[in-house]
Amino acid sequence: MNPKFKSKKSNNGIKPKIVNYIKIHPGASFKTIQVIFDINDSTLRYYLIDLERKGRIKSDPDKRIYYPVGRKEERNLSEIQKKLIYNIKNHPGITQKELVDKTKINRITVRNNISELVEKQLLTLNKDGKETHHFYIYPDELEKQETLKVITKFLLDRIDEETYWELREKIIKEH
Repeated sequence: MNPKFKSKKSNNGIKPKIVNYIKIHPGASFKTIQVIFDINDSTLRYYLIDLERKGRIKSDPDKRIYYPVGRKEERNLSEIQKKLIYNIKNHPGITQKELVDKTKINRITVRNNISELVEKQLLTLNKDGKETHHFYIYPDELEKQETLKVITKFLLDRIDEETYWELREKIIKEH
């Protein structure tokens, strides 16, 4: 058997595993990935360059660390929006005032960028009295929200509103 063919076949499926590892461990170093997957330097370098070229991961070449590429909605964000998302991911429920203090970005710019991120369905806002708390919407949560909207519409089309609210209350109490 041709050794090149065997090598290619034996490594089949390793790239998606590397991407998944980087998604779970953003900022993973070259050495860590190499040890985890037991891959030699040149092969791993080839895989990582290929994954980056295809837009599946991004790197900080100076530090040789790797990050997942965000979902499509995150790819064309301004630096300000990236900074806001970073802070909201790391401080779920952060208020606008806290964002302004942490990022040193003026209040109006924060407000305008938050509005765009909400429109792109990357953030959700929860009002609590006078304060508004900001939360990042992870892709699986967005899918759950969309599913709940479909189920709610389905139920409301088939039962009266009072029955809907009774069922909803019962479900909330049980879960």
